[in-house]
Amino acid sequence: MTPCEPVGIVEIADRLGVTRSAVDRWRQRDIGFPAPTWTVGGRPAWAWQSVAEWATDTGRHDAVT
Repeated sequence: MTPCEPVGIVEIADRLGVTRSAVDRWRQRDIGFPAPTWTVGGRPAWAWQSVAEWATDTGRHDAVT
């Protein structure tokens, strides 16, 4: 995986083993979830590395790669 690999809510949920609604809740709460890096087809997209680092740092997932 490259640091700039784009992922959407579905991919984030799948990789972290949570529901899509959990990802939506993280986005709405003030807990430091990264802002989207891009918009693809009108939907937010993130650099996977930034999400993985956030998930590891906040204990939402251990050693995400």
